[in-house]
Amino acid sequence: MTRATRRLRWRFQGRAVVLLAAVWVMLWGEPSLLNIGFGLILGWLITVVFRLPPIRFYGRLHPWGLLVLVVSTLWDLARASVQLSLLAFRPGLDLRPGIVKLPLRSHNDLFQVAIAELISIVPGTLVVETTRHPRTLYLHVVDLSAPGAVEYEREHAAGLERRLVRAFGSPQDIADVTGRDLPEASETGAP
Repeated sequence: MTRATRRLRWRFQGRAVVLLAAVWVMLWGEPSLLNIGFGLILGWLITVVFRLPPIRFYGRLHPWGLLVLVVSTLWDLARASVQLSLLAFRPGLDLRPGIVKLPLRSHNDLFQVAIAELISIVPGTLVVETTRHPRTLYLHVVDLSAPGAVEYEREHAAGLERRLVRAFGSPQDIADVTGRDLPEASETGAP
């Protein structure tokens, strides 16, 4: 371990420490000064002992994209719950589960994790494997018996990726996922 690496290891990572301290206080349910202080110390120790590489995020929040993402995710949750309920009570249950490969278009670790989480919270689908190079998710789907079900699942997950990146991505991230080129800048640098 080089000297610079050792120095970085002990560096105070403010946002992570505050977030971990907030989780600590919520778990204890008592926002006392002693609890907050102990949470900050514990959060700092966790960031030192379990040092993770930083996740670079250059995007920004797009309120309209976030609203679309939240509404579509709630709709997916409701729809999938009803579909699974109907499947459970159908006589002669004949399911054909399967694995669907989903190549991702975004090139960000944070988006890959967020897409995997959003897919996994919807009943009936679960991410069972991820690869980083090339960025791919492997989804376990409860029922692929309908014609075109594999393509439907791929398109549905790709739509979720587009909505997520439109809610939180940088212009370059959005261009990568939607396949559109960025607008050319004029010679003065203004769009």
